[in-house]
Amino acid sequence: MADIIDGKKRIPFMRGMLVHHLIQHGLDHETAYDVADEVRSALRGRKDDVGRDELLTLINDLLTQAQADHKIRDLVFWEPVPTSITVDVRDSAHPFSRERLAHSVQVAGLAPDQALEMARLVEERLLEQRRARVDSEELEVLVANVLDEKYGNGFVERYRIWRAWGDIGRPLVILIGGASGVGKTSLAINLANVLDIPRVVATDDIRQILRLTLAPEFMPSIHRSSYATSQDVQLPNSSTENPVISGFRDQARVVGVGVRAIISRCIEENTSVIVDGVHLVPGFTDLSEFVEDALIVPMCLAVTDRQVYEERFARRADQAPHRPKQRYLDKLEDILAIQQHILDESDQEDIPVIEVTTVEYPTSAAVTLVAERLRRERDVKRLLKGAEKKRKKQA
Repeated sequence: MADIIDGKKRIPFMRGMLVHHLIQHGLDHETAYDVADEVRSALRGRKDDVGRDELLTLINDLLTQAQADHKIRDLVFWEPVPTSITVDVRDSAHPFSRERLAHSVQVAGLAPDQALEMARLVEERLLEQRRARVDSEELEVLVANVLDEKYGNGFVERYRIWRAWGDIGRPLVILIGGASGVGKTSLAINLANVLDIPRVVATDDIRQILRLTLAPEFMPSIHRSSYATSQDVQLPNSSTENPVISGFRDQARVVGVGVRAIISRCIEENTSVIVDGVHLVPGFTDLSEFVEDALIVPMCLAVTDRQVYEERFARRADQAPHRPKQRYLDKLEDILAIQQHILDESDQEDIPVIEVTTVEYPTSAAVTLVAERLRRERDVKRLLKGAEKKRKKQA
């Protein structure tokens, strides 16, 4: 019986080991036994030993002839597979975790199920290579390679952009605007989880604080919902302005002061933040003084299908009984008017809009928008260029 030659190692062929290995990789017992038996027969007739690559080719050919229903990448059955993988990160180390890796690759714009599949494939590659230990830079390269194979270079670029942004040292400020009921808060929470942003602030919370400090007779607009401020507006008889929009803008102007205060505090503490709310009217709150100290990324959500909008209010009422759907449906015309105003301002200010009903994963769409904005940052470009030079040098 020929031995297997793998580098400096000489390994006796054992049919039982191959059978067990093939079954572990999903083959049924009969197919695994037949393939292993044919391999043994081929090696029994040889006078010389068989090299690793030749043996792997033989097994692959026999699997193809047996019409195995899936490709087995790892056929090095004589090597023990590590039971765990350790990831070295600078001066520390932690166990490899599919969940942790899946979380980190969502920044490329992957949906949660896609990210989990990515993590599974990366772990599979490491086990194929019999890697019991890998450093974070090697893992990053492997993730990029698998991303490229599975989803394309665009996802790789976004992944590397986020890795580079982590070394910048400036806070990220994401502003999510949109009318009532379009899903701003849900997106903010999901986005904060994916991007590891520690703070999420709703402009309704800012308005609630202002309510406690400013009396109704002094600032009536903040004591009503954004779509119900028209009754506090007094316009000249000759005015053609919509009182709903006028009242809404007045409320947004006051809340905008609190938004500026939140952003200023986060910059002082070098902490990233997501602010969401109807009051984030594009171009309405002056944020120009912050652009050198933080990266500010505005976006807008919209639901332009009226029937879908009504259904969303019904679902939200089921989840939050204190927000009855009829209250919103009675004011739907005003809400839609405010949405159109926000969309018009977004178009004028060149703010990207995510139409919630046309994307399967709004969070992935938002991650992609932020990554594209990061791509244009000078410091990010510099780090990406340096990393590219390093990869070419290592290659």
